[in-house]
Amino acid sequence: MYHRFGEIKYPSTNITVEQLESHLTYLRDESFKFIQVKELLFPENLTIKTISITIDDAYLSFYKVGLPIFEKYNVPVTLFLNTENVGGNNYMSWSQLNDSLKRGVDIQNHTHSHTSLPKLTEAKVIEEIEKSQKIIKNNLNITPNLIAYPFGETSALVQKIVAQHFDAAFGQHSGAFSIDQRYYIPRFPLNENYGSIERIRDASKSLPFQNISIIPDDAYLVPPSKRFVIESPKGTQGINCYISDFQGSFEKKISSLQNRLLIELDRLPVPGRLRFNCTKIENGIYWFGYQYLVN
Repeated sequence: MYHRFGEIKYPSTNITVEQLESHLTYLRDESFKFIQVKELLFPENLTIKTISITIDDAYLSFYKVGLPIFEKYNVPVTLFLNTENVGGNNYMSWSQLNDSLKRGVDIQNHTHSHTSLPKLTEAKVIEEIEKSQKIIKNNLNITPNLIAYPFGETSALVQKIVAQHFDAAFGQHSGAFSIDQRYYIPRFPLNENYGSIERIRDASKSLPFQNISIIPDDAYLVPPSKRFVIESPKGTQGINCYISDFQGSFEKKISSLQNRLLIELDRLPVPGRLRFNCTKIENGIYWFGYQYLVN
């Protein structure tokens, strides 16, 4: 997933033109099949080397810089749109969004105000969804069937509401695609600092664990906890987990019990995002990611 293109003032959300072209060249040379993200919902469309590219927020640099490059490489993309900013400073206009549609861009929902959904009331979450869907329908004459959570933040309640309006939902945490996580599908974020060919290689070749899960399973972690459980029906041998928050990485105590990893952190996570990245190398890189919002 990308945000900005060629905007070097924003390295945490920007990708350079040189990086983007190197990514697409690598993926093309490795014979990956590019599909729009909505096609991921149909397993018959997937091959072992299938990949989807998404862009969040509809910054103007996508239209002026990114889109022509994707077209040059004949790569279809999906744009997740938050409607409040359309036409604002450094954002795309409705005219540019309509032109993007005509040029093959798939446009999906990213809420109206781009606020953290778990912090809202149930009524406000519904309002964010219904308002943005109505605005998109009125201006683009389409009805999105997918949503990406702002900041990748969600909760059990938010997912329950989202499931009533969309066919799938996407986070902003690293991990291999798996339909098992239909309303919290991971995506690999790419930017100037995390945009090397090595990251593209690892991300594009990552494989999903089958039916892996984490406890607590509510991504809105209130109150904070130091104890977590990873359940993997095929066993936990060889699984390594890297865990971090805004304060840095954690020291942890891990014990194994049947098909479970019992994880105890050395401290409570600080407020903000808490990320789990669990991998296993066995005829490829298996990658499970999960992001909590700690309040």
